[in-house]
Amino acid sequence: MTFKKTLYITGSEWFAIALGTLAVSVLLNRMADFFHSNALYNTGIFFLFLGMVLFLILFALWTARTFVFPNVILEDWNNLNRISFSTVVPLSMMIMNVSYISYYPSKIISLRYLSYYNYIFDFIAILLLSFYLGYKMYTKNIEKGELTYAELIPPVALSSTVFLGKRIIPLGGINADLVYFMILMGFGIALFLFLFIGIMAFTSHIRDIKSSESSPVLVLPVGVSSILVINIITLSQLPGIFKIPLTVALFASVSLWSFELWNFIVAMLVSIKKVFHAKPGISIWAYTFPLAVFSISSLKLSFVFKSNNYIYPYNITFYTGIIAMVILIIAWIYAVVITLIFIKRFNIQSQKSSS
Repeated sequence: MTFKKTLYITGSEWFAIALGTLAVSVLLNRMADFFHSNALYNTGIFFLFLGMVLFLILFALWTARTFVFPNVILEDWNNLNRISFSTVVPLSMMIMNVSYISYYPSKIISLRYLSYYNYIFDFIAILLLSFYLGYKMYTKNIEKGELTYAELIPPVALSSTVFLGKRIIPLGGINADLVYFMILMGFGIALFLFLFIGIMAFTSHIRDIKSSESSPVLVLPVGVSSILVINIITLSQLPGIFKIPLTVALFASVSLWSFELWNFIVAMLVSIKKVFHAKPGISIWAYTFPLAVFSISSLKLSFVFKSNNYIYPYNITFYTGIIAMVILIIAWIYAVVITLIFIKRFNIQSQKSSS
């Protein structure tokens, strides 16, 4: 009975655990390339395989849940937050795919094309889920407090295909132009969905919140601007007609990164007040991926400054990225502890209610 109750609560939002772990692996991979560190490289591999194991376990539980409780299928696909978190599944698969070929590049043609088509499949899955979320947002009778920044997950997933796709392009061969086109599609859709959904979510929050309540930390869309910074810098480094001039890319990137820095500092101040006094749960995992992309965006921006001999901007962005990385590791460890406490307490309560 206890296992069935645990199984029932294992919705798509639990995939944030695997995504957060994989995000640490991606960041460590970037840091290993920069510092030429075998220790960071090997640690990144550890987090990659840990993320894979967590993903497989969660996917098995999530799938079993639909067979044990068939009614949750309709409930989940009518819940905006559950629909949004469903995009974490193909996003996690894409990160596992790209991270694996980054750590273990293969010259076997069949494996290279398998990674290439896996990327395309994941992109299409994310795109279809974003279409469905948009459809439900327009047609569903949205309840009070249901529209949140969780609905930004699909555009974040779409925009993640940009910097992840850069590793896939060499695998595409004559079809590399398709990846270029998909990258720009993801960037364009994500950019305007950030604005559209973000404004709607903020308006909904301001309208629904009680005057005696303070704003929850998750109302801050940390990571949104960072992912755009990564996208713009990545697009400036691509060859062909899709390339953005460096001056334009740098202007836009610094502007967006500055706003993200503001978001990051405010979120950290709010989290000090909120998170450590909150009841144990899995919401803390929502910080991990945004922290990773903020750190990566800061480091990518610092590398551009360094290559152009801009010393002070380089130092600011580089050390900001390092600080974000340290906070990410701390947040990941804290999230693991809190999640274990949450599961333990939930099982104890389930046993008491069953007896």
